[in-house]
Amino acid sequence: MIHEWGHFIAAKKCGVIVEEFAVGMGPKIWGKQKGETLYSIRAFPIGGYCKMADEDKEAFSNRGFNGISVWKRMIIILAGVFMNFVLAIFISAVMVMFTGYGENIVSRVSENSLAENIGIIAGDEIVNIDNSGIHLFDDVNFRLSQRKSENILVGYERNGEYFETEVNIKNGERLGVAFGAKAPLFGEDIEGVEKVGFFESIRVGFWKCVYMVKITFYGLSELFTMRVSLDDVAGPIGLTTVVNDVYEETIKESVWNMIGSMASIAALLSANLGVMNLLPIPALDGGRFVFLLIEAIRRKPIPPEKEGMIHFAGFAVLMAFGILIAFNDVFKLL
Repeated sequence: MIHEWGHFIAAKKCGVIVEEFAVGMGPKIWGKQKGETLYSIRAFPIGGYCKMADEDKEAFSNRGFNGISVWKRMIIILAGVFMNFVLAIFISAVMVMFTGYGENIVSRVSENSLAENIGIIAGDEIVNIDNSGIHLFDDVNFRLSQRKSENILVGYERNGEYFETEVNIKNGERLGVAFGAKAPLFGEDIEGVEKVGFFESIRVGFWKCVYMVKITFYGLSELFTMRVSLDDVAGPIGLTTVVNDVYEETIKESVWNMIGSMASIAALLSANLGVMNLLPIPALDGGRFVFLLIEAIRRKPIPPEKEGMIHFAGFAVLMAFGILIAFNDVFKLL
């Protein structure tokens, strides 16, 4: 829903008439006209839509979607994806305020470990692994688990000075370091542990969103290169099962653990939806953006009937894939 809210705000700012802003899908069960926009609630509480004037027509009225400049249309299309990422950052930042986070700063080095052998000491900040930026403890784990060879390049900072060294990590070996952590802003004081600051929480929330985007792209690359099977893919039905399992496990520990787990899933889903909608696939925002980019380069739009046919074909493929995933989810439940 936050996705459509992004379209709505951007359309209003660009002077486009929004004919209807709907929450949910299916038959209308409630609606109220306010100004030029009909605000409605639909029967099925899944998604929603933002219907702009002339969006699906060949008309070019001054306040219709097709009547504004191609650059403004690009902004409107990308606004939905932008809001998905904003929501992921917001949820992550709030979670950091209440739970703290793991840093990328070394707190302890084990004796005779790989880290000690290459000169890493407590207080060093790991800033890149194999030339990929490191900002959180999550990044360290991800990069080490996805390394493509035993030899990795580790970059770290010590007292403002940058160092870089190569380390050979064989299967089953570990660097032999422990990383520090910041205590939550809204929590009890812990002796010897610094609390995370308000603006630091926002910064960490941003990097957590970046981390979610990275693992989403990694998952997609594994899927498209067929390194994972269909059994490893879950749709809405399978996701419901996962959420239910997480809820049942975490509620046994405490309500706060359950809320934290649900919030983490919500942030990951929001970032995931942002990435998926950004893909250059017809019928998705990324696909529509590609057509607008072509229009900006050609200085004239692609014929609406041709664009419509391509979007319809893309939508049909997405629906077929969705049905396949749904059947797969159901079979896994049997």
